[in-house]
Amino acid sequence: MCIKVKNRAKEAGLSFEEVYKIGKTVLVLPFLAALSLSACGASGRSGKQTAGLTPPSFPAQSAASATGGKDMAGGRKLAMAPDLVKTGDYNTISLKDMKLVDAVGIAIARHPDIGRATAVVMQSKAQIAVEKSVWYPTMTYGVDPGYSRYYGGKARNSSESSIRGTIGARQLLYDFGQSSSRIGVARATYERDRYQLENTVENVAYSMAAIFIELSAAQELVGAAQREYNTMRITRDKIAERVASGLSDAVDLNQADVSIRRAQSDMLSAQTRYDVAAGRFAEIIGVRPDQVASLEITASFIENLGERRNGVDSTPSVLAAEAEVRAAQKKVKLARSQFYPSVNLGVSQQKATGQRNATNDSSFVGVQLNGSFNTGFREKHMIEAARAELNAAQQSSENERLITRTALGSSETEAQGAMARMGNSSEMMSLSLSSRDLYWQQYTLNKRPLTDVVNAERDIFMAESDRITALADYLNARVRAYAAVGDLVERLRKR
Repeated sequence: MCIKVKNRAKEAGLSFEEVYKIGKTVLVLPFLAALSLSACGASGRSGKQTAGLTPPSFPAQSAASATGGKDMAGGRKLAMAPDLVKTGDYNTISLKDMKLVDAVGIAIARHPDIGRATAVVMQSKAQIAVEKSVWYPTMTYGVDPGYSRYYGGKARNSSESSIRGTIGARQLLYDFGQSSSRIGVARATYERDRYQLENTVENVAYSMAAIFIELSAAQELVGAAQREYNTMRITRDKIAERVASGLSDAVDLNQADVSIRRAQSDMLSAQTRYDVAAGRFAEIIGVRPDQVASLEITASFIENLGERRNGVDSTPSVLAAEAEVRAAQKKVKLARSQFYPSVNLGVSQQKATGQRNATNDSSFVGVQLNGSFNTGFREKHMIEAARAELNAAQQSSENERLITRTALGSSETEAQGAMARMGNSSEMMSLSLSSRDLYWQQYTLNKRPLTDVVNAERDIFMAESDRITALADYLNARVRAYAAVGDLVERLRKR
């Protein structure tokens, strides 16, 4: 089975750069591409055609929407799975032996949290234009219908209906830093939202990678449990032959049956773990694959991602916190500027129906000085609030650095511990394999009980399970270290 991804942006005659560009930053817009579910008509090298897909129906195998695109936030490229969006109309992703990079790419393309963060970035970018518009002339107009004793042509003590209209224009000349501060706040907020978008993409990528590793590990555990069960079945058949020929006691056959039941329990436990991981996998990317890449292949892929390049200070969450500090600094400046008036150049013309006089027909051209002062010391309190917000933003920035350093350090420690466990499990597995055959030979000579043979087989499974779990923990730690410094998606994109 496979997934065909269709490029809707190309049909509209737009390049992805034109579609996704927001200022100098290209953002993930998952809703601009759509998944087309259809049969993968092309035949493979084996001559077999792939099957068509149906909408998701869990827990059966299914497929759902997947899109692709790329993102650049804060000068850092954010991408889906490489080649997920190509020049051609379709790109095919197989549901058999699905790779880590494909799973992460689809998850990024369709995750709603990324769509939300993208919309926030678009909103904050539009807010910059809103704040800049204050420096453009503002046209004003108004119409006031009503009654007045001064607008009619009759006696002054009479009233008649009239309509008064006003039109004018106003241009800001100077406002003592109010407008520039608002623009600065909007720009800093935009930068913060871009970095938060990048951080959201990293978090989604890490979550999907962790689920993929868990699914791959569960897949390996199912195979290990199946091998244990098959081996115990073979051992049980041998014992049954010995019991039939009178070489072994019937109790040994019962003990072999118990070991088979235990192997079945291991198999059911491994299958449950696989089903749970597969369910989480399908919930995020909308498709349950036939099979994912093996843990060894995934380990080789992650090892080839290379060493981390980014430091703590270039982590998206830290950069977002720093942008929040800059926004708070601008808010302090904005609060201080509230003490001062704004200087405008104004032009207006007023007219009313009725007889022309000084009250119903007037013009104005000149400089306007506008300001306000609150007797409750509002401006002073605004400054205090802005300073408190700045202090909170600075503390939040330090907290983000602390969180990043802690996550990075714990990931490195966990990776080292997992490596040690892998070595120990491999040695234990090797010893158990060599002991199993020896124990069987000694059992046939009545020098060892059947318990030693069964326990040796059990030890092999436990050692293999420990090795698989340790390898999965190691890969998780490596991926978490990349995500901690915001380097995971960039590394996957280059692969």
